Amino acid sequence: MVLNYHELTMSESRDSPARRQQFLVICSIMASWFLYSLYISGLLVKIETVEMPFPGGNFCYKFVARDYVASLGLGRRIRKHVYDLLPEDVYDDNDKKLTNKEKRNIAEERVYHMYLDNPEIIGGAYTRWMTGVLVPDGIEKEKYCDPLFDRNPEIERQALIHSDEPESDKKASDVFEQTVYKYVNLPSVNSLAVRFPFTNGFLSGLVFSYKIIPAMRILAEEKGEAGNVPVIISQCSEGDGYCTHYVPLVQGSDFLVGQPPMDKYLESIGEKSFELFEILKNGARRIKKYFITSETKTTTTTTGDEEL
Repeated sequence: MVLNYHELTMSESRDSPARRQQFLVICSIMASWFLYSLYISGLLVKIETVEMPFPGGNFCYKFVARDYVASLGLGRRIRKHVYDLLPEDVYDDNDKKLTNKEKRNIAEERVYHMYLDNPEIIGGAYTRWMTGVLVPDGIEKEKYCDPLFDRNPEIERQALIHSDEPESDKKASDVFEQTVYKYVNLPSVNSLAVRFPFTNGFLSGLVFSYKIIPAMRILAEEKGEAGNVPVIISQCSEGDGYCTHYVPLVQGSDFLVGQPPMDKYLESIGEKSFELFEILKNGARRIKKYFITSETKTTTTTTGDEEL
């Protein structure tokens, strides 16, 4: 005979000392877990910047207008592409063969993100960002970027096939598959930088969007040259658990890559920036798709191409 917890304790008083103690223990565990999650996400960490140069170089990227949290998923896909380009056997300067983890670090170190807008002002469906590979010279560009450009013909074909679909109805993974790689040379400039905790999770993404970006944009306006356009550049390491965030103090417009600054962009999209109806509609669509998929799917396969 099997008895569950409630059957075993049904004779106890609701206000018994044992039950109160159990309740306090459970609440303490939950509170500790919650506070730890906040701590590792960086929510409680003070932003302390230092001046240092942004390295610059050849940037091979995809340009997307979506919520900034989605950039983490896109970065993982590009990182996998870079990892696949590495030879099976890679050696360091001492002729020691690198482990798979060390090879993943090589790919990870080359993936950068550039964020053009303040998500406190521009709605998540319209915030602009670029994710790609940053390499220092032409040799590295040929090694890591050119194979990405070789994917563009198939990407253009997929974009044409799905050209009649509204962008707002596409999954982030669909947008990734239908966005071509582009190239720009980024200058090495004096910047403010901060090293910040990173968990590669949703909470980290929110902390980045609504704490780090607004604060670094303000600091750039205060300490940068007059009229400088603030653009946030990030390089993240899952292994180390940290991101390095830069904001150039000069030549910020060079990092817009031909895009208008945020104020001009906001004028162009107008009231569409925050559309409650679109937010609710997209949320309902995702919930509906989840239940339909759950009812019809008989097996589940996990791959690297899951929705971001």
